[in-house]
Amino acid sequence: MTTRVSVATASSFLSLVIRRTLAAVRHMDSLPVDRDAQTAVTTLTANPELAIIDAELLGGEDGALTVALARRTRPSIVLDSYGRGIPTALAACPHIYALSGRLKGELDLESIESGLRPLISEARRNRPLIAHDQPVVVPKPPSGPALPPAGALDLVVVGVSTGGPPLLLQLMCDLREPMVPLLIVQHMPENHTAGFAARLAEECGREVVEVGAGPLPPPHVIGVVRGGRDYGVIRRPSGGLSLREVRLPDNPFHPSIDSVLLSAVAADLAVAAAILTGMGQDGAEGAVALAARGLPVVAQRPDTCAVAGMPQAVIDRGAAQRVCGPEGLITTLNTWCSASTQREDCP
Repeated sequence: MTTRVSVATASSFLSLVIRRTLAAVRHMDSLPVDRDAQTAVTTLTANPELAIIDAELLGGEDGALTVALARRTRPSIVLDSYGRGIPTALAACPHIYALSGRLKGELDLESIESGLRPLISEARRNRPLIAHDQPVVVPKPPSGPALPPAGALDLVVVGVSTGGPPLLLQLMCDLREPMVPLLIVQHMPENHTAGFAARLAEECGREVVEVGAGPLPPPHVIGVVRGGRDYGVIRRPSGGLSLREVRLPDNPFHPSIDSVLLSAVAADLAVAAAILTGMGQDGAEGAVALAARGLPVVAQRPDTCAVAGMPQAVIDRGAAQRVCGPEGLITTLNTWCSASTQREDCP
């Protein structure tokens, strides 16, 4: 069985050592090398079977890449080639394998090259059983047709993280032209969302654009919220909807799904939310706020997720009125997207 491997380092010398080692190991499929922490975090959302990360990119205990590695359940190898040590948050994780150089403060490629191949074998051999390798028990979803909105909608929000891009390509290609503003809130770095929106548009034949601070696009145009930052939804005096940038200093992943949903509730909008595959619990707090207002929330069935954390959190907190796989998700989204308020002053 082939093992997908993500590699992240800014060092050309270390990259050469890693690639040479991987080439000597059978059944390894190496992804393109990430040269910075933001890109590495995005690559980790695809949940590769193994990650090899240069410790120089971690950015300390609170760095986004450190947080992403700590939250992974699949094995990761951290290469401390300068022998400076790795964050304690990672040292305590059983799925993290550290390989350190012997020359403190100096690049020690010899130690890394001699120790990397056996460490790869150990990491593959001791791969922990992860959530989507196990049978997942989920609540029995309500019977009946797709979850209808409680009246006309102002906005539909799709919140997604790890494993999102391939799922969104599948869903958006089956989506009918929305009559309601539709926002995709996908955890991504700022310099990736415009390209992802363009890819969705090209492959699905839909109008898809990146949106940041400012008015939302017209209902028939799907918006992908700009990555790397956080936003809230506001209603303009004219009645149209806009995004405004907000600062959430303790939030490691952007854009925040909770921020979008909670601000929409605060603006008294009729909003529906679909919380899809992703690591962590982003979206759960917002989903609870929607459910308390009687607004519709659907969660992806955990056993169909790349990582089940986000939808499972929504389910566990009792906010999901429906739990379904991709086919049910597209049926529900199509139902929601036809339930427009059809206000003339909407952008």
